[in-house]
Amino acid sequence: MSEGDKVLVRKMAQLLKSGATMLERSCPRCKVPLFKLKGGEIVCPSCGQKYVIVSSDEEELEVYGNMVIQELEKVAIGKLAEISSLLRQARNLEEVHELLPIVLNLLRTVSFTRKVRERRGETGKS
Repeated sequence: MSEGDKVLVRKMAQLLKSGATMLERSCPRCKVPLFKLKGGEIVCPSCGQKYVIVSSDEEELEVYGNMVIQELEKVAIGKLAEISSLLRQARNLEEVHELLPIVLNLLRTVSFTRKVRERRGETGKS
């Protein structure tokens, strides 16, 4: 058994000791059994990838849609941080005037994604 295999076996044993459950499904990347943590997350002990297991095409679309909305919100917030820095460095009002419409659009995006998540019952998740 290689050193990498030994490390993986130790990780898997630690997950089991901490109350995780080994699932019948395997990681599509590593072919290693997936584990369901006490909190409900499903992870691969080898690559660390998190997974969501769905039972239907509709459920898959909903989960994927939720992930896209969350990612869009994170990106918009990140861009707001970048523009905030540019606003601090602005040397004149023309530069500020150019950036403000972008800020407003990003704020609308964040507001919209949060409303969508609220309607779907995802408040507090990120």
